[in-house]
Amino acid sequence: MGKDNLIRVENVSKSYRKVQALSDFSLAVSSGTIFSLLGPNGAGKTTLMKILLGLVGADSGSVTIFDLPVSEPMSRKSVRYLPENVTFPSWATPEILFRQLERIRHESSTEEFRLRCTELECIDLIKRPLGKMSRGQRQRVALSLITAGVPELVLLDEHSSGLDPGGRILVRNLIRNLASEGATVLINSHLLGEVERVSDTATFISRGRLIAEGELDSLSRQTGLAYIETDNAEKMILSLEELGYSCRSESKGVVAQLEDPAAFSDMARSVLDTGIRFTGINQMRESLEDVFLRIMENDSERGNDNVS
Repeated sequence: MGKDNLIRVENVSKSYRKVQALSDFSLAVSSGTIFSLLGPNGAGKTTLMKILLGLVGADSGSVTIFDLPVSEPMSRKSVRYLPENVTFPSWATPEILFRQLERIRHESSTEEFRLRCTELECIDLIKRPLGKMSRGQRQRVALSLITAGVPELVLLDEHSSGLDPGGRILVRNLIRNLASEGATVLINSHLLGEVERVSDTATFISRGRLIAEGELDSLSRQTGLAYIETDNAEKMILSLEELGYSCRSESKGVVAQLEDPAAFSDMARSVLDTGIRFTGINQMRESLEDVFLRIMENDSERGNDNVS
């Protein structure tokens, strides 16, 4: 593992009676990255987060943050965590909660909290009781509370829960800004579209085991398709089909089947030769959802082989 790894998980196992939550699990997360934990329900993602926070002890293996064992409270200095389900006193206002948090952590100012609320467009809520807010409003407030100041490590468990599309855009921008300020962000989410828009790297977990990891670009494959953006899809399809391509209309353009990925340049020349106006052409890659389904299907097949 490299020297710049902020989180190091080495050969960790954890079981709850007869349930094996993690099995000989290892992971390294570099400083300043946006890193995602992906896997089905019950894969072990939340257990891993709780071990990182010292809320749950591992049965075996070692875990460090900032080169400190997670058994040491100092490993959690400047670490922030937003659980999937967080409950606030209904009478409390964000302003009151922030003051209470800062009595413990001493890491951010009221001005920094107000700036974060402004960034997440909930500054008008800081004097409103949490019991009088919608779920999405409470989520924005919670994110403001846990990211105020300059945290070094932020753990987010289903952070987009309850947010409308506008709120998700704000949170994506927040995550990018945190990383640009030097924070490391660890995301656990089932909303793969949101993950794909912000993450640098990902680890795929299944049945407590690491089954794939890497940069998102390196994990996705070429699909063997090309997308041509054009406002004259019908004419483009007819012209390309005459040249032997299989095509279909999609969104604001045309999807065409390539014989193989290396044939893309030939297709691009064919599109130019049609003389039909187009505004872009590119090879299509798997979405994160495609990658997720492929990796999980492969893992399931390996599991079935082991059983047989």
